[in-house]
Amino acid sequence: MSGRIKRHLMSIGFFFLFISMARADLNKQRQYFLDAEDAFKNGNQKKFSKLLNRLKDYPLYPYLVFLDFQKNIRIDREKEILSFISEYESSPLSGRLRQAWLNYLAAQNQWQRLVRDYREPASPFLQYAYARSLLETGEFDKAWVQAEKLWIQKGFLPGECYPLFDFFYAHKNLTPDLVWERIELTMDQRQTVLAEYLKRYLTTDKKPLVDLWLDIFNQPVKILNVDWSRVDRFVAGKILSQAMGRLIRQDTPWAVWAFDTLKAKQNLSQLDLSKIEQEVAQYLALRRQPLALERIVGLPDNLMTPKLREWRIRAALFRQDWKAVLSGWDHLDAQEKAEPRWLYWKARALAALDRFQEASAIYREIAGQPNYFSMLAADRLNQTCHFIHQPLSVTDENMVKFRQEPGIRRVVELVYLGRIGDARKEWILCLKGKGPTQQSAAAIMAHDMGWHDRAIRAAAAAGGCDDLVVSFPLCYAKSINRYAGKNRLDPGWIFALVRQESMFIPDAKSPAGALGVMQIMPDTGKKIASHLGEPFPNPSWLLSPENNIKYGTCYLKMRFDDLQRNPVLASAAYNAGPGMVKKWLPVEGSMPADIWVEIIPFTETRNYIEKIFTNKAVYRQRLGLAPERLADQMPAVFSEKK
Repeated sequence: MSGRIKRHLMSIGFFFLFISMARADLNKQRQYFLDAEDAFKNGNQKKFSKLLNRLKDYPLYPYLVFLDFQKNIRIDREKEILSFISEYESSPLSGRLRQAWLNYLAAQNQWQRLVRDYREPASPFLQYAYARSLLETGEFDKAWVQAEKLWIQKGFLPGECYPLFDFFYAHKNLTPDLVWERIELTMDQRQTVLAEYLKRYLTTDKKPLVDLWLDIFNQPVKILNVDWSRVDRFVAGKILSQAMGRLIRQDTPWAVWAFDTLKAKQNLSQLDLSKIEQEVAQYLALRRQPLALERIVGLPDNLMTPKLREWRIRAALFRQDWKAVLSGWDHLDAQEKAEPRWLYWKARALAALDRFQEASAIYREIAGQPNYFSMLAADRLNQTCHFIHQPLSVTDENMVKFRQEPGIRRVVELVYLGRIGDARKEWILCLKGKGPTQQSAAAIMAHDMGWHDRAIRAAAAAGGCDDLVVSFPLCYAKSINRYAGKNRLDPGWIFALVRQESMFIPDAKSPAGALGVMQIMPDTGKKIASHLGEPFPNPSWLLSPENNIKYGTCYLKMRFDDLQRNPVLASAAYNAGPGMVKKWLPVEGSMPADIWVEIIPFTETRNYIEKIFTNKAVYRQRLGLAPERLADQMPAVFSEKK
């Protein structure tokens, strides 16, 4: 063996020895970190301090320092605390410690320090504390600016705020106009008790207006009993608009009758009724009322919002009045006309009016793009879609540079230790404002870590959604294929649902309480268990991807069998519930599925279906399955009437 080869083999050996030693050292640091946490929780300060000194080079060192600061915030540690906040500004720990520090300063009446260290965003309490601190330090004008900003912001205000507002009311800063602005915000949020309290800031002659508003709020039908010409026109418009908004949502036909009756019997010309007119027209369309199209068309141009222009077309689609569809398309603005959605419906209208050549030209224009309407257009041309895989590309240098960022090093350690919540917070802050190169590196790294929701989001931010491997991962493939086969469902459909519902996050929890990768409500889980003849141990059982996919596919099959064996209806029911879907079925006869989807009243459900069917096509390609025409997956929707 030559000397050169021996030296080469020795260098390789030293390299692997170095890697092995580095890994051993990292494993030792991880154990020290866990031991330090235990020592801190057990009050063993001596052991905690000793371990802390050994971990200064460990990525999660600031988490231990933060623990100590959080428990022991004191004025004599001010310099250390502010130094930590500054040094770790790129970590969520900085913001958390600042909030804790500011809360401490407020509790200790340390007003000058609070003025110096206050930053936004901040909680409503801290916003109040900052305003008070400005007042306490003699900055009257600045205090009023902060108090006014707090006064007119939406949302709940803590009780501590009101003595501050009492002070400014006594000093004539809280004008009647500002008081009414706060009352309007309060009534918009249905905080009637608070509105009653706010009456104290009004003059005696204005207080009956609040009483009228509260009375109408509690019984909106009383709008017919009020002589609106005798009510202050600005307040009257607000009261009437809110009451009509509630009535329209409760019983649209009756509300429209009541509004038209009121206009016929009283002179309301002094009131601004534009919001009511818009809501009436929109809800007639949403509720598929016969005169919806005429009501929208009859609105003056200055009341036509983008949403109403869209619902004008949908109201025409509901009737399948194709000339009215084209007329509605003509009234879109230039940007709206260029959207694939509205180009598709223009082409559908042209084809229905036997203008096939014009329709085909538009179909060809939008076909071939990776979206729902391009797929529909391809279908009309008897074509199938093929999605081109374009891998994300990042140089080794940029990848190494990204991985060495302090925040990313913290993310890696947090993920390794199973601290996913903290890892997500670090990740989000670390990627804030990053460009395509770093977002691409993030997507690749997250995918390699099996952190698929972060990979999908980063790929989208990088403009790399065409990387089908990263953006459409085949996660939980074994479980999905097993239970899709057992329920005779398309596995591509299940993958699409999982991606849309949770982006493959195993412990996903929605604000409504849905759990797991297929987002199942605990009560629904119990019903599925009963259907399967199985016990339902507890809600956390649904956080297992295997269990969740088993139950999710079973539930989807139940909806599929119950709703005309139509994938469109079953998908809609998975999002909005079977009860809503049945309400949306045609009153009689049938309706093309593409029209039925377009006129769904819920934007979320409409977009959900469009994404499900687009992603399903991508997943079928990823799984090596034959492409399907969308028409075969979207049969006509029928009335429930026999």
